[in-house]
Amino acid sequence: MKLANSTLIVFSLLLALWGCGKNEEKPIARKFRYRTSSLLQRDCTLKFPQNGLCSEIKWISGPSADSASSFEVTFWNIKNETANPLIEPAAQVGAFIRMSCCGSLFFPKVSKLETGKYLVSDVKFTPGKWEVYVQLKNNNLTEKQFLNVNLDD
Repeated sequence: MKLANSTLIVFSLLLALWGCGKNEEKPIARKFRYRTSSLLQRDCTLKFPQNGLCSEIKWISGPSADSASSFEVTFWNIKNETANPLIEPAAQVGAFIRMSCCGSLFFPKVSKLETGKYLVSDVKFTPGKWEVYVQLKNNNLTEKQFLNVNLDD
């Protein structure tokens, strides 16, 4: 009986020493911190150094050769690691797509959604390799950047 009581006491002490009652960090807090930082970080996929801006394309629908596609373009200061706040370009925002093989061009609709955010809609692709251009035009200065889109079958 004494051995059973001694074993129980030793087991209880070991359990207490190995973490019983420790206040651990909750997983929800870690997830929240991660989600917050990921929302603030953006990729500067299109750089406009002459205008001091970064830009990113976010596809709303597409890209697709089966139906009209659309995407949002956002602009922020090139010196910021985050896209907050968005900045309105001093230049006129435009967009077009160009087929890599033969140079065919298509000019979609561009409309301002809010400060530093534009919607490019009614983008009509056909199967093939395309370049999606975003441009900033101010008087005689035009700055263009593009992303490649491959819609081969």
